[in-house]
Amino acid sequence: MAAGTGSYRIKQSMRHVATMLGIENQTHVTLTEINATCRIGRQFKTEVITIQSVGINTSKIQQIETLLITLQQKHHKMQDSELIRYLDHALYQIEKQPPLYSLHQTALFAAIACTSFTFLIGGGLIEMLGVFIASGLGQTIRSQLLKRNLNQFVVTMLAAAGASCLYLLFINICHYFLQINIEHAAGYIASMLFLIPGFPLITGILDMAKLDFSSGIQRVIYAITVIFCATFAAWVVAAGMHITPAPMLTPEIFPIYTFIFRLIASFFGVLGFSLLFNSPLKTALCAAFIGMVANTIRLEMIDFTNIPIQATALIAAFLVGISAFYFSNHTHCPRIALSVPAVCIMVPGIYMFRAMYFLQQNNIINAINWGAQAMLIVLALPIGLVLARVCTDKEWAFNQLPTNNKSHSK
Repeated sequence: MAAGTGSYRIKQSMRHVATMLGIENQTHVTLTEINATCRIGRQFKTEVITIQSVGINTSKIQQIETLLITLQQKHHKMQDSELIRYLDHALYQIEKQPPLYSLHQTALFAAIACTSFTFLIGGGLIEMLGVFIASGLGQTIRSQLLKRNLNQFVVTMLAAAGASCLYLLFINICHYFLQINIEHAAGYIASMLFLIPGFPLITGILDMAKLDFSSGIQRVIYAITVIFCATFAAWVVAAGMHITPAPMLTPEIFPIYTFIFRLIASFFGVLGFSLLFNSPLKTALCAAFIGMVANTIRLEMIDFTNIPIQATALIAAFLVGISAFYFSNHTHCPRIALSVPAVCIMVPGIYMFRAMYFLQQNNIINAINWGAQAMLIVLALPIGLVLARVCTDKEWAFNQLPTNNKSHSK
């Protein structure tokens, strides 16, 4: 749970271990709490565990899934007491492991991801350079403050304000000394895209697809709260400098070059987000390849077909889900660590920021317009992942797997 996986995976993992030990397990999972009851005959024990902060660590998710596979292979040869000692020691080793990357490296990953995202949403070289500097500093601010256990929502506002201020300062300096167009300031929103909580947003909707509404709704509300905090800080900075979220000055590029640059930007965008989620390099590269293909196809469909943008998001997410299933079987990487980072680059962060900005400006019509588009795309992404799951996983296709009498008695 502390690593950010969905409640469905938590319950499934606990159920597998309980079965190995010959006990019954009932678990209730929320965003920050696990309430578990274990039974043997008439004896039972209930325990409640709570975490204080929400985070993402796909490396630990991968290690726990590997541990479960190892347990399934070994538990027939081990007594219950040996299995418990082995499991307890293994979980302790996983829990105490430090992050794979330093604070400076995570700042670089955020800068790479946001810079790639900037090109994909229409930015040029000036915007990309400004976003690279600003988002790197913003991630550094966030990491340093979280390290000091400051409230997450306060950290989000400070990081958003710091990133947007630095971006606007960079553009104004370039305008004063190099005479660049001041309209490049419209790209300030892209400098905060590393704050978009795509992971809890996607996993929250996936939880609801499994009828786990308590966890799913909490995750979605948490994500919306983070978005509101970031956009509020951005709105304060923009209002102070009299800047509106106008369209960026998109450079004119030949279609074939646009296609190539989209492939490159999509690859590095997903790679940056995946590494930011503390994924091992092998897992991050697999996710980047999946996201590169799916996101480029999505953008090309938007440009050259009449398919609605929400439908292109669903198709791309379905391709991500199918590809994640294939790669997870061949590389032994967790499916969630491949699919969610690849889909995060498709989350319409710009739409969300604009919706919140216009709402705070009391411009209700524009707020509803951008908010409705963002909501439909955000819903389309997990629906595509769910359809891919249904096609490849029986536990998602059926509410209860059919069993025969033999397997039931066993």
